[in-house]
Amino acid sequence: MENKYCWNLKDIYESNKELENDFIKVEELLEKLQTLKGNLGKSSNNLFECYDLLEKITMLISKIDAFATLQFHQDMAKEESVKLYKRVENLVDVYNSKTSYIEPEINDISNDTLYSFLDENENLKKYERTIKKMIKNKPHILNNDIEQVLSNYSSVLGSFNNIYTLLCDVDFKFGYITLEDGTKKDLTHGSYISFMTDKNRNIRKEAFSKLHEKYKEYINTISENYISSVKEDTITARLRNYESSLEKAVKKDNSSVIVYDKLLKIVDGNISINHKFMQLKKKLLGLDKLHVYDTLVNPLTVGSGKFDIEDAKKVIKKALAPLGKEYVNMLDYAFDNNWFDVYERENKYSGGYNMGVYGVHPYILLNYSDDIESVSTVAHEFGHAMHSYYSSKNQDIFNSQYTIMIAEIASTVNEILLAEYQINNEKDIQKKKSYIYSLIDRIRSTLISQTLFAEFEKIIHGKVENSETLSSNEICDIFYNLQKKYLGEDAYIDEYTKYDWARIPHFYRPFYVYKYATGISCAIDIATKILNNEEGFLDKYINMLSLGDLKDSLELLKDIGIDLESGEPIKEALKYYDKKILELEKLI
Repeated sequence: MENKYCWNLKDIYESNKELENDFIKVEELLEKLQTLKGNLGKSSNNLFECYDLLEKITMLISKIDAFATLQFHQDMAKEESVKLYKRVENLVDVYNSKTSYIEPEINDISNDTLYSFLDENENLKKYERTIKKMIKNKPHILNNDIEQVLSNYSSVLGSFNNIYTLLCDVDFKFGYITLEDGTKKDLTHGSYISFMTDKNRNIRKEAFSKLHEKYKEYINTISENYISSVKEDTITARLRNYESSLEKAVKKDNSSVIVYDKLLKIVDGNISINHKFMQLKKKLLGLDKLHVYDTLVNPLTVGSGKFDIEDAKKVIKKALAPLGKEYVNMLDYAFDNNWFDVYERENKYSGGYNMGVYGVHPYILLNYSDDIESVSTVAHEFGHAMHSYYSSKNQDIFNSQYTIMIAEIASTVNEILLAEYQINNEKDIQKKKSYIYSLIDRIRSTLISQTLFAEFEKIIHGKVENSETLSSNEICDIFYNLQKKYLGEDAYIDEYTKYDWARIPHFYRPFYVYKYATGISCAIDIATKILNNEEGFLDKYINMLSLGDLKDSLELLKDIGIDLESGEPIKEALKYYDKKILELEKLI
């Protein structure tokens, strides 16, 4: 594999000596931080010194952690990488333990004193946003002894995701699929989607069955691990004085339970639009029975539908041109300077993500499959990367760490711009229909499917919070019935579908997935305004990306004219979904 398609981790550390030096620096700075214990409320200078040290430590640990994680994700079976990854986990445990006194100690400082410190100390004003967030979070900060105990248990309590990842990404082997020409191709998480979008129905069915058979085999283990993760989350929420684990999650994103519940209610009230699309899928595929393994294939794809990574680069740059010269120039630079790891390999981390490394640059993980969906994934992840670029360029490390809610908007804007570019610039009517279909299906998978997942999470967490016991069969049945509700009567919900929840890694990041749905709702609004050249809007949007976490998520959105709590962006996104379905029907 060409090096230009792999990360250059030397941008983080040129040598092992540099890495080791930063380990030493972190230890030294943490010891220095201990000298301030018990003294933070005595003067504004002490509080400033605390935050100044925290900033330096955070910058170092973020580099160390990024290097170890990225190296591990390149090959999760490589012993050297596993050791470093575990070593960094230990370092983070030490960091959590030695900084655990800070929040409780600041919690004991009166709000009046904290505000007076900010007024009298110009240096401290650099951390005003962080301190005000701390004041706002006071009801959820516990006393020093309890925070210390929780800190000591942090790696244990956070192990459920690691267990799941190692089991499903490393230990699971799904066998192979025999292609039409007789060749055999390994079935992996990375290749699964390409099989599920294959025109050959037998291939789709075989891939669907083999993958879910493995999850069925281990469903009791996965269920126990997941419920333990949910219990940990609900117990933590209760300890920290939240009304629910959902409230804890949305407050972390500076969002609200109102947004979450509005999403579920509005999508549920308009689910007939999705049923209409299922009916259209069934018709286009010419099937008497639309199975779940039929729902991902694009029946309108013309030709091979192959897009290598170089093709993807070209079309993405053209599609994102409306975002301005700086944006596109940085895309060029990223493409040419190893910001991404492109292709699937054995023991490589599955899926895709962006990891912003403050003071260096973002890194993007892909498992590129040379298809149209992979092109969209590249655009999506570079949306995250450019968000990291703008926020890191304009904010300190604390305020650069934007919320996931805003992150999913930045990435999905790129997906919508790409899709609209492909549709509007395609002259071939058959290809145009294929692009419209792909956009509709992307909205389905992001707005509708992720809302299904969000409803599943809310049900499971609610039952655990009510001390209800859940067997693996009950969890599977809940998911199965949600699939029936969301897909409608034109879809046949295969028995294997009940195990599909078990392959969703995001469930180990509680209440994460709803942000995909709110993200595409906001992104449709933003992309439409950008393409319509609404005066001054692009500057507002880029400014939003540049502000990072300097304002709360809902406030950032209101600054560009989006009110998520009203539910209007979700309603408008569903109208856009319906409009595109009608647009396709007219062309057929």
